[in-house]
Amino acid sequence: MNQSTKSSFLITLAGVGALLALGNARADDAATGGLSSLESPDGNLSAHIGGRLQFDGYVDKNDSSSTIGSGAAGADEASSFRFRRAWITLTGSVYSFDYHIDYDFVSGALQRAWLSHGLLPHGTLYIGQDKPWASMDEIASNADTPFLERNITSASGINSAATYTQGLFYDWHGRALSDSDSLWLGLSASSLHKESGSTDSSTQGTAFNGRIAYAPIVGQRRWLHLGLSFINANADSGSTTAGANALLASYVYGNHFDSEEKLTLADYPVSSKGVRPHSNTLGAELAGVYGPIYLQAEYDDAAFHETGEPDNTVTAYSLTAAYALTGESRPYKPGDATYGAVIPAGSFGAWELALRYDHARNEGDNGVFTGLALAGAQSPLATLDEVSMVTVGLNYYANARVRFTLDYEHGTADLGRAGSDSPSTFGARAQIVF
Repeated sequence: MNQSTKSSFLITLAGVGALLALGNARADDAATGGLSSLESPDGNLSAHIGGRLQFDGYVDKNDSSSTIGSGAAGADEASSFRFRRAWITLTGSVYSFDYHIDYDFVSGALQRAWLSHGLLPHGTLYIGQDKPWASMDEIASNADTPFLERNITSASGINSAATYTQGLFYDWHGRALSDSDSLWLGLSASSLHKESGSTDSSTQGTAFNGRIAYAPIVGQRRWLHLGLSFINANADSGSTTAGANALLASYVYGNHFDSEEKLTLADYPVSSKGVRPHSNTLGAELAGVYGPIYLQAEYDDAAFHETGEPDNTVTAYSLTAAYALTGESRPYKPGDATYGAVIPAGSFGAWELALRYDHARNEGDNGVFTGLALAGAQSPLATLDEVSMVTVGLNYYANARVRFTLDYEHGTADLGRAGSDSPSTFGARAQIVF
């Protein structure tokens, strides 16, 4: 988004508050929904302003014995401090319609941006930009995830079609069989396009998605979640950005900002010949809490097809275990069928220890890995195409809005005869949500 658009966005935010104030709006104390809340006397207009800051630091240890990936990068040039996110959030209502806008000053792009209205009892229709309902870890807020990075089944992993797209989204949630359970259903139809200023940041095309989640137990200290999701993504051969976009499966197995540590397991770009690649991704989720213990498992099976190219199927799974050393429990969020962050029970904050294992593999078509890409690798020599990551994290929650995170990651990209790469990364974050 260019500078004039950024300025216009800020002016719009200020204008909303000014209009409400001119209507004799009343300003509440800082509310849980944001830094400041405004509401018109008749209750028909409201606005809540909030946001988040995430400041990260990374230290890389490249694999000096490898000639690919981090080994091809040479010195640890990606070690750095930088803002990961600097979001401003505007939410509220206009009569019977709700709205939500997230703008990130770091990427210079809109994130979530929609208006919504109730449709059928317990259901909501969203129009605008949001995420398809896929992957519990992807739907969870980046302020709540146990680690700095989402797992391998997310949009930043093999499920690239699960990122922000524009279209129609519908969800429904309510009781199913008892007073202590929760059933969640979601459907979406969207274009594979994200508003990011003057360029498209995802393939032009269409995506259709469905997700069902059932929590037979929902309590403050104990809950259980099961879920299934499906995304069908179809790239558009008429896209003007055909050369830059693709349906793909990839994963960063080291420093998020180091391009040398990203393995592309499958890549199906839009063809200039008019061929439309498509993918079908089936996901499964299992998660639960028992007191201070949080467990989560996710699995994805992503099948890629393009006429004239070999079919590839990429499978991935993620296993997470977290333990709140100070005894708190991660809460369940029935409205999204996902989890929330630890909230300290005492004035001295809360500590959480977390461990995760991620793995993805391209099964190939007769040993052919379409789109395999890694810095310095000779793709024709590859006899394997897989990546794994072990992550250990320590979180300190000073209060419900301030958090500090320290992660250690050890990743491996294994291409068989084409070589392997095993870098390590230390990551840290200071986060505030207001």
